[in-house]
Amino acid sequence: MHASPRHHRLIVFPLLAAGCGIAGALLVLCFQLLLHAIEHVMAGHGGGGLVEIASRLEPWQRALAPIVGGLLAGTVLEQGGRLLRGAAAGDYLEAVRVGDGHLSLRRTLINSLSSLCTVASGGSIGREGAMVALSAQGGSLLARWLPMTLPRRRRLVACGIAAGWAAAYHAPLSAVIFVCEVVWRRLDWRSLPALALAALTASLTVDHLFGLSPLYQPPPLSAPGQLALAGYCLLALGLGAVSPLFLRLMERGRHAFGRLPMRLPSRMALGGAVAGGLAWFWPQMWGNGYSTVSWLLGHQPPWTLVLTLLLCKLAATAATSGSGAVGGIFTPMLFAGAAGGALAGQWLNLALPGWLPGGGAVLVGMAAFLAATARAPWLAVVMLMELTGAYSMLLPVALAAALAARVSRLLGGRALYQDEEDAPGLRRPGRWWRRRR
Repeated sequence: MHASPRHHRLIVFPLLAAGCGIAGALLVLCFQLLLHAIEHVMAGHGGGGLVEIASRLEPWQRALAPIVGGLLAGTVLEQGGRLLRGAAAGDYLEAVRVGDGHLSLRRTLINSLSSLCTVASGGSIGREGAMVALSAQGGSLLARWLPMTLPRRRRLVACGIAAGWAAAYHAPLSAVIFVCEVVWRRLDWRSLPALALAALTASLTVDHLFGLSPLYQPPPLSAPGQLALAGYCLLALGLGAVSPLFLRLMERGRHAFGRLPMRLPSRMALGGAVAGGLAWFWPQMWGNGYSTVSWLLGHQPPWTLVLTLLLCKLAATAATSGSGAVGGIFTPMLFAGAAGGALAGQWLNLALPGWLPGGGAVLVGMAAFLAATARAPWLAVVMLMELTGAYSMLLPVALAAALAARVSRLLGGRALYQDEEDAPGLRRPGRWWRRRR
């Protein structure tokens, strides 16, 4: 006897949403464990993240690693592209927005393996993109097991996206907002309970297995006064104005590498060579920029060093992403906002000493830049609160996010995730061999 639609809505679907949360968390943790295992082998007896590992290597070693990683990642995509000829598209934005909720398992696994090669070798790209894509795949697989309507299949994939985001960033509330504000671009009240259940279940699973805490630990920050609020608003206006340049640089990188008469592995090795060449001088070029953001939150290095790291990181990310690497630019984008906030804060303090605390300028810069590039001010506010736990900065973060998003919208240009191929971890390997035929 088939379950009634009401029974399916009240009992079965919430159980599936919770299952998405558990499955998404486990898939994210599996990817992280594989990445940590590779990092442990590279580090030898020493621990630490990618930047620490890079700083202990010889310059030629940290320059060579992204080249080898890019070559391996490109080979995986090229060979996988041949296997996927005629297969359905596998990006989750398309599956949720206009598709039938079906994601190609083989495509997702190939993309994730390629992303693992790039990230583990020091490529300047986000690791969280593959994690979210794997979790979305878990939702797609669950949607195949039971007969359900098209809207519910899409909704279950969205639950997988929320679960992956919550597990990767330790941010369940912003996971729900990301799906509504960025993926769907609308608020669907009927889907909120399922999204929240998937995100919270994923967070609880990660917390139970490894503990859950904010990814960034800023120094204690007091609530700002009126003068500091004015400074944060100026900072937000500046970052909102330059935010279109970031996406334009990423797009120029894709176009430049796309015109090269080279096979994909060679193209991705060249992208790794750019990142590795910069890492010869600055180990901070390795990885997605997480450790450097943590460092900026607690220190105030000279503005010349911050500017140098920012420009080099932008070049490394544009080369890695533009060469065809699988991964997102979301975390590198947070790096750009943090460095931009640190620069703006130091320059404002030159005009009026002590105007803005260093950690506060970095935090507000991250929120402003995220809101401007993604055109998602609500996501920026909630996510920065969850990433840092700095709730005393809620007012300046909210003001900065609103101002930066408004300025970016007035200046025009495209927004992050405006198209399906911009989703983190969703580089389509098949398009490379289609371009070469």
